[in-house]
Amino acid sequence: MTLVSDVMTTDVVSVEEDTPFKEIARLMHEHRISGVPVVDEGGHLQGIVSEADVLAMEEDKVEPKHRRSFLEWFIDPRRLSEIEARAEDARAKDIMTSAVVTVHSDTPIKRAITRLLDAGVKRLPVVDEDGKLVGIVSRTDLMSPLLRPDEEIEREVKEDVILRSMWIDPTMMVVEVEEGVVRLEGRVESRSVKEILLDMVRRVDGVVGVDADLLEYEVDDRDVEPPPSQAGLRWGENWARRE
Repeated sequence: MTLVSDVMTTDVVSVEEDTPFKEIARLMHEHRISGVPVVDEGGHLQGIVSEADVLAMEEDKVEPKHRRSFLEWFIDPRRLSEIEARAEDARAKDIMTSAVVTVHSDTPIKRAITRLLDAGVKRLPVVDEDGKLVGIVSRTDLMSPLLRPDEEIEREVKEDVILRSMWIDPTMMVVEVEEGVVRLEGRVESRSVKEILLDMVRRVDGVVGVDADLLEYEVDDRDVEPPPSQAGLRWGENWARRE
């Protein structure tokens, strides 16, 4: 399972709360990024300045259809000057977004993708348990592990899931992958084994679906009645009652 720590950027361009607007703009332009985290002296995340926060500086002056991305303002120095003039004394703390959606480095990427999409943002700051910034992960970073070749997914399902995790001989099953959909055919010993196997296959990075219609099981162990309760019996009584 791929975690955020496997794909995040640890060399993060960040600013402090008192960083002037002009310096923030220059950093975003220099590094070709559309957002910078804001941290305190101890490196703890306080907020983030995005291109939306910057463009809000002149939101009442520009028609929506004429708005461009923040980085494009650097093509026209006159536009940049207009924004800077209105934000001469602005600091990071004045324009940042404080309510930031974050993740931890040990968060599975599929869960991180859900958080990113739900929040409607392009990037997620990565923090430790104390809220200290340790990295940043973008939409592209999170999506890249999911764009895996079918052959690579098939190899992981056979070797890592079926053989090493489930201890099942992969030659006893048919495993085919097409555009991220895994088709399983064969027979396992019980219904619970099948369910565990399917759950593990779904967790493989790049898997978008599982077709298990032809995967059978020998015993439906979910229908087996539990043994009668032995509560309250003294040692040996259970054997006597069986007789």
